[in-house]
Amino acid sequence: MDYNYRDNSNEEKGVTLAQVMQYAVRILQKWWMILICAVVCAVVGFVVAKVTYEPSYSSTMRFAIDNKGENTVAQGQTSSDISAAIALARNYKEIMENSTTLMDLVAEKSGYDISGSEVKNMVRATNAEDQAIIEITITTNNPDLTYALATSYVNTYSTVTEAAFKSTSANLYDKPQMPKKPNSDNSKFLYTFLGFVFGAGILVLAICISIFIKDTLKSADDVSSKLNRKLLGQVSRVKKLDKSTKKLLISDRRMGFAFIESFKIVRTKLESIAKRNNYKVFAFTSSYENEGKTTVATNTALALAQSGKSVLLIDADLRKPSVYASLGISATNEVGLSGVINGEKSLSESIKYFEKFNLFLLITSQPIADSAEVLSSENMEEIIEAVKSEFDYVIIDTPPASVVADASIVAQYVDACVMVVRNDFAPSRRVKRTIDDIEITGTEVVGCIFNDSENNASEGLVNRSKRHRSYGYGYGYGYEYDDSKHEKRRSSNDNN
Repeated sequence: MDYNYRDNSNEEKGVTLAQVMQYAVRILQKWWMILICAVVCAVVGFVVAKVTYEPSYSSTMRFAIDNKGENTVAQGQTSSDISAAIALARNYKEIMENSTTLMDLVAEKSGYDISGSEVKNMVRATNAEDQAIIEITITTNNPDLTYALATSYVNTYSTVTEAAFKSTSANLYDKPQMPKKPNSDNSKFLYTFLGFVFGAGILVLAICISIFIKDTLKSADDVSSKLNRKLLGQVSRVKKLDKSTKKLLISDRRMGFAFIESFKIVRTKLESIAKRNNYKVFAFTSSYENEGKTTVATNTALALAQSGKSVLLIDADLRKPSVYASLGISATNEVGLSGVINGEKSLSESIKYFEKFNLFLLITSQPIADSAEVLSSENMEEIIEAVKSEFDYVIIDTPPASVVADASIVAQYVDACVMVVRNDFAPSRRVKRTIDDIEITGTEVVGCIFNDSENNASEGLVNRSKRHRSYGYGYGYGYEYDDSKHEKRRSSNDNN
C-alpha cells in the first residue's frame, strides 16, 4: 500500500525577509530547471521568428523644411527662423505621414492596384532631433512596389504640402533609391531573447507560487515559529555517500562525527524528558511517507542503546514494515508485532536481541492489510505494558499519522510521541493538524526532529526517501528474550 495523499493547504502568513531569502535559495537550487525552461522557450521563439519571417524592403527620402517667413534675411536665417522651421517640421510630419489625400494620390500614381489606406500603413515619417528635417521611409515586402511608392510620393507630396503651408516649403534633398536587399532581420534575436526571458520568468514565478502555497517547514526555526513545538534535534542532509554504504546508521563510523552527534543530541533531550515525566515508551511518526521517521527512530534507539540502556525497537508500521531494512538484517521468518497480537507467537519468542547493535527488536518484513484493526486489539495495550516494565526505553516506529489511523491508535498506549518533519515537504498546517490528531488521544507530542536540513551541516543525517528492502544480512547475532527472567539467551542460528 502506498501513502500517496498530499495536502497543500496553508495558512495565511506574512512574508518575512527570512522567507524571502529561503525562496531565493530554493530558486537558485532549481537553476538547472530554470535554464532548461528558458532555453526551450528561446528555441521556440527562434523557430517562430524563422517560420513567420517575411523579407521587407525599405526606401528612404529626406526633406528640409524651409521657413520663408518675414524674418528671413539675405545673409541667412536667424535663430528665430531656425526655431520656427524646426517647429514647422513637426506639422509637416503630421501631413506627410497621415494625410489621406496624399496617400490616395501616392496610391493612384504608383501604377499598382493599392489603396490609400494600405499606403498609409507602409509610410513612416520621423523628425531629426533639433533639425528642420523630415525622413520618410516606405516599407513593403516587394522591392519594386517600395520604389514605385517612393517615386510616386516624391512626385505628389508638394501638391498637398504647398496647399497646407503656403509660405513654407519641404525641399527634397535625399532621393529614394531602389532597395537592393531585404532589411536586416532582428526578429530572430528578439524572439529568441524574449523566449529566454519568458521561459526563465515563468518558471521562477511558478517556483515562488509553489513555495508560497505549500507553506512547508524550511528551517529548524520553523518548528518553533510555525508549529510552536520544541526542537529535539536537527538532522542535516548527507550530500555524498559511499556507494558501498547501504544504511544510514550511527553504528557505522564511516557516517562521520556530525551524523553520530546529531542523534546523541536527540538522545540527551529524550532522556531529559523521560526522567522529568517518567516516560519510557516513545512513538515516532510523521505526517507523510518518506519524511525519514524510520531512519530517525532506528538511530534514536541505537543512540539510547549505546548509552548502556536496554532498548526495544518495535516496528508498528504493519502496512509497510521497514525497520529490518534500515538495520540491514533479515526478518523473513518473523511475525513481529501482528503475530504477537494475534497469538501466533508469544512476546518472548518474538523479541530478538542483536548483539551487533546492543538492541532488542520486535520486527517483521511481512505487511498486513488490516493493520488498524490489529493495533486496536486489547492485546496491544497489554504488550506495551509488558515491555514497559522490562525495558528502559521502548521506541516504536509507526506509519504516517496524516495518512492512516495506525499512529493515532498506537499513540493511545505510549507515553509520548515524537514528530519527524522533513525539510520543505509537508505543509505546516498539515503537520499541526497531525499533531492535534495525536494529542486528541491524550498523548503528548514532546517535540519534533527536523530532518533533511540544508542549513546545519554540523548536526547531520539525511532522510533516505527510498527504502532498501534487502541487504543479505542474517541473524548473525541472534538472541532470544526470556520475558520471565529478563535475561539474554544466545539462540542457535544457522546463519552464523
